[in-house]
Amino acid sequence: MEKFKEASVLFLIQIILYGLLCINYRAVALANYHESAITDFLIASMNFFVIRKIAQNNDAFHQWAGYVLGSVVGSYVGIYLSVILNN
Repeated sequence: MEKFKEASVLFLIQIILYGLLCINYRAVALANYHESAITDFLIASMNFFVIRKIAQNNDAFHQWAGYVLGSVVGSYVGIYLSVILNN
């Protein structure tokens, strides 16, 4: 159960993180400085905590699964949100 919880936390964090990355890409492409700076700050902060969480555990498969699946879902969500935010 603990492994599922860790994988779920990484899954949710990666959805948010990859969503922010997609929003950030569009903000940079549109030269939206403030949106880019805010998303850069959030991306860097979240990456710090993800790296820290993964580094504290030796059993990595469940973490990898949550990380990768969250990244894929986050890209879909981020592309959708970036279109809504910038249209």
